[in-house]
Amino acid sequence: MKMDRKDELLLLIAVSGEIPSDWIGRAVGSESYAAVLLTRLKREGEVKLRSKDGIRGYLLRNKAKQYLLVHYWDDVRLYLSGANSTNHVKSEPEKRLRLHRMSMVWIYIHRAGIRIFQSEKPKLFPVFHQVPFDSSTIIGSTPVSYYGTMEWKQETDMEIKGSRACGVLAADQFYVVYNTMGNLMKWTPKIERNLKSRLEIRLRKCRQILPGGAIIMGVGMEMVQRILISDGGLKGNLFSLDDVYESYYYIPFYTEAAIQLRLLGSETDGVRFYRFLCGALKSVNNDRFSPEAGEDENGTPVYFCYLMDLWQIKRIMSLPLRKGGRIFCFTYQAEVLRLLVPKWFQVEAIRPEKVYRYLGWRQ
Repeated sequence: MKMDRKDELLLLIAVSGEIPSDWIGRAVGSESYAAVLLTRLKREGEVKLRSKDGIRGYLLRNKAKQYLLVHYWDDVRLYLSGANSTNHVKSEPEKRLRLHRMSMVWIYIHRAGIRIFQSEKPKLFPVFHQVPFDSSTIIGSTPVSYYGTMEWKQETDMEIKGSRACGVLAADQFYVVYNTMGNLMKWTPKIERNLKSRLEIRLRKCRQILPGGAIIMGVGMEMVQRILISDGGLKGNLFSLDDVYESYYYIPFYTEAAIQLRLLGSETDGVRFYRFLCGALKSVNNDRFSPEAGEDENGTPVYFCYLMDLWQIKRIMSLPLRKGGRIFCFTYQAEVLRLLVPKWFQVEAIRPEKVYRYLGWRQ
C-alpha cells in the first residue's frame, strides 16, 4: 500500500488505539519529520497527546477518524466503528499499556515491510483451498502478513481474553507474537495453552499446518538474560520458559533484528541460510532435538543461535562443564550470549547485511 506519511501515521494510530509518544518517529521512519508532522496534525485537530499516570501516547481525534473512515474504510472499519476497543479512549494505566504493547508490534512489523492492513492481506483463516496468497505480499520469497488480536475475534469465535498475545505472524509457519517490553510480562500458562490449542484446531482445519512457536519481542537484548533466569517471580505470575510452545524466539526492537522475522517467515530462505552455514561443517547433526548443528573440522561442536530460540540457548547453558563449542549469532546478539554461556564457548558474530546480500534481499 502506497500512501503519504501522514495517512500512514493516522492508520497506525487507528489500528493501535494509542501510539507511545516515543514511537512516533519509528512509525513514520524519521524522528525529524515526525516532529514536524505531529505539530501540523495537532494544529489541525487530527491527533492529540494524552499524558496521564506517567504514560504518554497519541490518539486520533474525531476529524481524523472521519477522514480514515471515508478514505480507508476497509482498513479501519474494524477499529473505528462500533464498540471496538481501539475506538474508545482507555483511562486505566494497564489497558493503555496493553495498547502500547500492541502498537509497538504493529509499528515494528510494518516498518519491517510486512503487510498489516486488511486491504492488502488475505483472510487469517480462509476456507481451505480458497484463493491463494497474492504474490504481491512477498517478503524475500514467502508471503508474510501480521494479524492483531481483534482480527482473530472478527474471523473466529476464539476466546482470547486474558492472553498476553498481541497477534499472529502468518507465513510458511504461524507464530503467536508477544511483547514483553522492558520487563517480564505477566503470564498464565493455562490461558496461553488454551489460546494455542484453539489456534491449532483452526489452522488444521483451514491451512493444514500447526503453529511454529512463539515470538517474544522486547526493548533490548538484555531481556534475554532476564527471561532465561526467571523463575516466575514471587507470585509465579511472570513469564518463565515453559512447555506452552516448543520454541520461543526473542526479537528485540532493533532495526537490524528484522532479519529474524524474514528468516522465520520464509522457510525456503531459512533453510537456504542454514545449509550455507552447514557447508562449513565437517559433520552435520540431523537430530532436531539437539542444540548442536554439527562439528567443525577440528571436532568442535557448533551451535546456530541467530534465531534466538530461547529453549535452545537454555540447553546450551546447561551443557556439561567444559564441553565448549562455537556459537554463531548475529552481531547485535553476541554481547548477551557472551554473558550467558561459559567462557570456553566461542561466540562468532555474523553481520546481518551480509545475509541480506547472500539471500538477495533488499534492506
